[in-house]
Amino acid sequence: MKLDDNYLLVYDESNVVLRCEENRIRIKKDKTKVPYLFNEDRYYPNVKTALKAYLSLSLKGSKSIEDVIDRINKVEQTIARCVVIENFFKNVKHV
Repeated sequence: MKLDDNYLLVYDESNVVLRCEENRIRIKKDKTKVPYLFNEDRYYPNVKTALKAYLSLSLKGSKSIEDVIDRINKVEQTIARCVVIENFFKNVKHV
């Protein structure tokens, strides 16, 4: 489930993974630039703790109270969207 441009939630049988994916540039020894996809996984026991971690990560680099409030509002909207999607899939009957 995509949260924003860089973060997504991935579920497996025992964990919820908060994955960060970023396009980055690696500079080789010969000074050539090579693009690559950076991945970092953080493991959580449930969706709630993964989303709390996402909120915390989203607030890093905030420069003012207004910036913090704006970021919290944006994350809360994302969480609300995820809850709606998750509830939809819980209620889908398997054929």
